[in-house]
Amino acid sequence: MTDSLLYNVPLALVDAYRGRHLVVRSRDPDLIGAALSTKDRDDLAYVQILGLSAPVDGLLRWECGTPLDLVVEKPTEELPLLYKYSPLLSDRPVRVSVPFAPGFGKVVRLAISLDFAVKLEGSQPAHSLAEELLGVASDYLYRPSVSVPVEFVHSLFLAFFRQEPVSLWAVQEEDPRRIRYVTDQNEEIVGKRFIGMAPPSDFNEFVSGQIAGLITEGGECRGCEFVDSCSGYFKWPARNYRCDTVKALFRTLAEAARELRSDLAACPPNGTGVA
Repeated sequence: MTDSLLYNVPLALVDAYRGRHLVVRSRDPDLIGAALSTKDRDDLAYVQILGLSAPVDGLLRWECGTPLDLVVEKPTEELPLLYKYSPLLSDRPVRVSVPFAPGFGKVVRLAISLDFAVKLEGSQPAHSLAEELLGVASDYLYRPSVSVPVEFVHSLFLAFFRQEPVSLWAVQEEDPRRIRYVTDQNEEIVGKRFIGMAPPSDFNEFVSGQIAGLITEGGECRGCEFVDSCSGYFKWPARNYRCDTVKALFRTLAEAARELRSDLAACPPNGTGVA
């Protein structure tokens, strides 16, 4: 492997990126299986299926066990299509990526009930989706039947609980120091939500430059209690986006982490009893 970066590339550009660590995306699962050799699969982190409407038969016959990321594009329409992918869980990890769009909460609930891992995609959720977003967080935190991660909720909660740093850019696979998104036109950019925008002049300094600029401007990020975790993630693409919705989520997770630490601290040490 010639470089340590992970590249998310369309299937048509696999030849140009052979020998690198890859995520390969396509709308047609059958084309992926036919186009990738055994050697190619050694370099695969996972395969992305864009949309859930394509037939799944080819994937069921694919024996390599490569992890899959099912990218939901229309939550309300694609909700029932999740069922046809559940047999794939018997021989590979499968994640469902869900955009912040009306109905996304129902998709998340069905996905976790089927034991799919989940990733919430995009940024700047509309304030009208606040109840859905907090409902997803509540399910993750308190539903006993939930046994799979729901990102980015999962990583944020663990970071708050362990009191360790975390970067949403890294969790969401948009830190260009680690991963590059390659467009259909073979242009390397930060991530899918940056399509149509000029790539940064310095990928390695993009995240630090983003938050430094926001703090210098003196807006909402300056003094925000969650700035170290967010690093301006939710200020893209609209820098004037109000973060009330995501701050409510962050506070819910931080409070749940504090409660758990307190409960664990109150437990008697192993091997001792209560008089």
